Amino acid sequence: MEKLYEKKNFGIPVTILSLLAYLIGYSLTQSISGTLLVAVLFAFVVFSFDFDVKVKNAVKHSFIFATFARLILFFFDIFGALVNTFVGRISISSLSDYLYDYNFFKRFLSYFHSYGLLLVEIAIIVIFGICIIMTLADKDINIGFVATILGDKPRKQKYHQPQQPTYYQQAPNQAPPAPGVPPAPAVPPAPQMQQAVQEQAATQAPGASDNKGKFCPNCGKENISGAVFCAGCGTKI
Repeated sequence: MEKLYEKKNFGIPVTILSLLAYLIGYSLTQSISGTLLVAVLFAFVVFSFDFDVKVKNAVKHSFIFATFARLILFFFDIFGALVNTFVGRISISSLSDYLYDYNFFKRFLSYFHSYGLLLVEIAIIVIFGICIIMTLADKDINIGFVATILGDKPRKQKYHQPQQPTYYQQAPNQAPPAPGVPPAPAVPPAPQMQQAVQEQAATQAPGASDNKGKFCPNCGKENISGAVFCAGCGTKI
């Protein structure tokens, strides 16, 4: 329990300030005239003096809940006034043949207004009660639509698949490619190029080695293919 009172703003524990924010919000749902000035001053102090994030979130959630609750209660007030004005003015004597239907319709509207208003008030008490319990339990209250309304929710970034980089070997004394022009094909190094040329020549002319003459081991003279003795010195090959 002592951890709830460790953080303080102006000497007041953050937990107490958060509870005060929710109590002010609940008071706004019951009466605007007596609580609006207090709510505005409290919010001004919290955000002007950069209070703790927990207190700021409590003020945001509490006042937004109170605003939605007041709008719903305002709708029920207008609905009740319309029911009492228009339905109450109908003369029962002019509808003597439909007396039962008229009474049923009036009772339905009356029940809808009464029980609907009761459910809204119960929902308001439950919501603020849950917020107060979570504050005492040191739990963070993060509600998506509140963050969306206040613009605190980060936008989802579209995922772009990274492109594989293209590597190419630039030939010596070759200028880099111009923008928009595809790079030149890779040029292999000189030893690999020489080896490739030799392999290609050997593949294209497989019988070239057979037509080549034989050299005499004694005098070094080149003889025709198939010679047994050297034509220069007579040494047997």
